[in-house]
Amino acid sequence: MRQVLIVSPRFPPINAADVHRVRTSLAYYRRFGWEPTVLCVDPATSDGIEDAMLAQALTSDVRVVRIRAWDEARCRRFGFGQLSYRSLLPLYRAGSRLFRERRYDVVFFSTTVFMSFVLGRLWKRRFGCKIVYDFQDPWYSDPPINTRETAPGSWWKYRLDQSLARHLERFAMRAADHVIAVSPAYIATLTGRYPWLDASKFTVLPFGANADDYSFMRKQDIKQTIFPTEPHMVRWVYAGRAGSDMIPILAALFQALAALKAQAPEFTAKLQLDFVGTNYASPERTYKLVEPTARAHGVQELVREHPERVAYFQTLALYDTSDAILLIGSVHAGYTPSKLFSCILAKKPILALFHRRSPAVEIARRFPNVFLATFDDNPAEPQFRNRIAEGIAWLRAASFDAGAIDAAIEPWSAKASTEAQCAIFDRISAHTSDTT
Repeated sequence: MRQVLIVSPRFPPINAADVHRVRTSLAYYRRFGWEPTVLCVDPATSDGIEDAMLAQALTSDVRVVRIRAWDEARCRRFGFGQLSYRSLLPLYRAGSRLFRERRYDVVFFSTTVFMSFVLGRLWKRRFGCKIVYDFQDPWYSDPPINTRETAPGSWWKYRLDQSLARHLERFAMRAADHVIAVSPAYIATLTGRYPWLDASKFTVLPFGANADDYSFMRKQDIKQTIFPTEPHMVRWVYAGRAGSDMIPILAALFQALAALKAQAPEFTAKLQLDFVGTNYASPERTYKLVEPTARAHGVQELVREHPERVAYFQTLALYDTSDAILLIGSVHAGYTPSKLFSCILAKKPILALFHRRSPAVEIARRFPNVFLATFDDNPAEPQFRNRIAEGIAWLRAASFDAGAIDAAIEPWSAKASTEAQCAIFDRISAHTSDTT
């Protein structure tokens, strides 16, 4: 059986959005002829929150090599504390040791700790392996997405990181035998930057849908404990980040709710919108992002926000006990929410608010439990607000065939996603490595 080394610096029990492609694929790699080894950072020196149940749900017989990143507190004294900087050298040393133990045909980088991608070129030159990168987000954006007001941390450090990313991405991409991306927009950007990479080296592959997660949640009897249960209330739930790129969409939603409050006060009196895990900052540094926007539009009494991230299966329990789910997109057309299939699999009515050119649109429209409201470039478009109002009316009396969801989701199942990954591994490992 051929060997694949999977570099995923964040890995369960760490709960982060970038762990789920690998997490849901581990049970299937061997079925398609590949023996996986996972190289990750020990949770004691990683970032994000620990989620013991996420680790418990993993396939138990896969080798996972955990390394200690440099101490965050000490690194911050020198002006850097991000996991990408702290883990780079430890990951390189551990990966090199693994290569001395056995030959890995393919190294698969599946993470948003993008600096680790440079290890692909170093290992390819030294050990002759094939390299596959998974772009779950852009490594950097030109021009930068953030401004002085929205940049995480200090502005000069953000700009320095973006400049460094520009050079390191070019260095890493010289080693790419194939690139997986969750959005065709990311592929368009990368092919424009790196003309030596033709279209045959790219595959658009959304995150896989894993219905077993809901089975595990119910078997373990996991309950949501974030908000009190109020049987008389109608609860609509959103879980995930609420960045500055989403605020204009939330503003349009809250404008529609303000109109509903005037038209149907008896309904809005029992309506509660719960927003969870909206800020990726650590608990001691987190702050609310959604409630101020709700307040600005006069619907603050309808909205509760819990900005801290919560355990993955708690999030599924929130979906499972809700009356409806909200999916908030981005003003950036290339954005695809990693939680798309987790929401669909809850089999609850969903109001999805997306950019019209988002890759998520073509997927979401195939499912009977999703009502789509889309905008072209500006969420302030009157047509978008009208469509949101229609979606709210649909949520209040949604009717759909829940049984049709299982058949519709099969092409995007975790098994199908893993099969697509392994087909890429098969294809590239059949060719001799190019000189880097």
